[in-house]
Amino acid sequence: MDTKRPYLIITKLIEQPTWGGNYICQLKKWNTVPFLEGKKIGQSYELFGGSKLALTITDSNNPDFIPELGFADKPETVSEHFHLQAGSGYSTIADFIKNNGEEFVGKKVMETYHGMPLLVKLNQASGNSFQLHLRPHETHSRWKPKAESWYYLQDGRLTFGVKRGVDIQEYKRVCHKINTHMREISTKIKSGSIPLTVARAEAMAFVKAENPWQFVNVHDAKKNSIIDLSQGGIHHSWEENTLPGSPGNVIYEVQQDVMDPECTIRSFDQGKIKDSGDIREIHIDDYFAAIDTDPEHNDIAHATFVQKGNELLRTQIYNVDMLTVDAKTTDSCTDTFAHLFVESGEIEVETVGGSVTVGTGHSVFIPHACGEFEITAINSPAKIIKTFM
Repeated sequence: MDTKRPYLIITKLIEQPTWGGNYICQLKKWNTVPFLEGKKIGQSYELFGGSKLALTITDSNNPDFIPELGFADKPETVSEHFHLQAGSGYSTIADFIKNNGEEFVGKKVMETYHGMPLLVKLNQASGNSFQLHLRPHETHSRWKPKAESWYYLQDGRLTFGVKRGVDIQEYKRVCHKINTHMREISTKIKSGSIPLTVARAEAMAFVKAENPWQFVNVHDAKKNSIIDLSQGGIHHSWEENTLPGSPGNVIYEVQQDVMDPECTIRSFDQGKIKDSGDIREIHIDDYFAAIDTDPEHNDIAHATFVQKGNELLRTQIYNVDMLTVDAKTTDSCTDTFAHLFVESGEIEVETVGGSVTVGTGHSVFIPHACGEFEITAINSPAKIIKTFM
């Protein structure tokens, strides 16, 4: 396996029927792909432990370069239309690491994590669940900590932290009351005693009356805002953005590669009901046991970063830079690998082992052994988000 050339990453698109949209497919110019028609895509996995790298395709404009299609928390799910053949068309990150781990991700990563530690996602979301993660180094019989950070690609709206002086027990009581009512509604739908449309309207009315937002801070987020949640213990959610023409919350997200069932503790799911009548599992007692009520930590200023030069974000686990390339520049993999996401424009990435062409909305993986690499902007300036360890 060649560890001295860059690879296009075969994105895994995630269906989110209750809160996805069409922004991601349009950005990647996949909005005319037949098997994606009519599907709401909430996330694209730009990099994770299950990522596939294209071996034979080196240009994201190639019509044969198409995504996986799956569901959250099911890494084995692949669209039946995905036709690049294993062994010739793609190889997995896991296979690269198994064969040449230190050359592929770097000695530092292999010694600490023994595999790919990051999950990089592009999100389009409206009305996501109230949730939090354990704080670093906390232990629990079910939940794992997870560092997570957001970079807003468009204006959006979020909740962050509980309000100063809030009655936590009253907040908990309201969450339990809503969850009980949602379970009753779900049972009625499945028994056929209430139509889905009527049930959804009833759920929304009940949730609005109970108003769990009264307990949390609601913020408008401007494009290019950087929010770091890696300290854990803090309530957060993506909220409905009512601005005309808004696509919702469009966020570039960097986090540890830990699946939601292992790390995401929810208290409220915005009254959402799936087409099947099912509702999401809620973990109210665990949420309130893990919540950090320190007023300073619940102030969004505590978690807001401001870009300094090329630096968007520095954490104990990962780093994120913004590169603007007008013509050509040289960069490098230092202790680990580099992941590049093209926010806008089109680039060519060249290493000692080869080159790839990467268009807007697509990602490229550069193995550690590549060392230096060149980025050339094609036709116009390009904005690139670089993630590394």
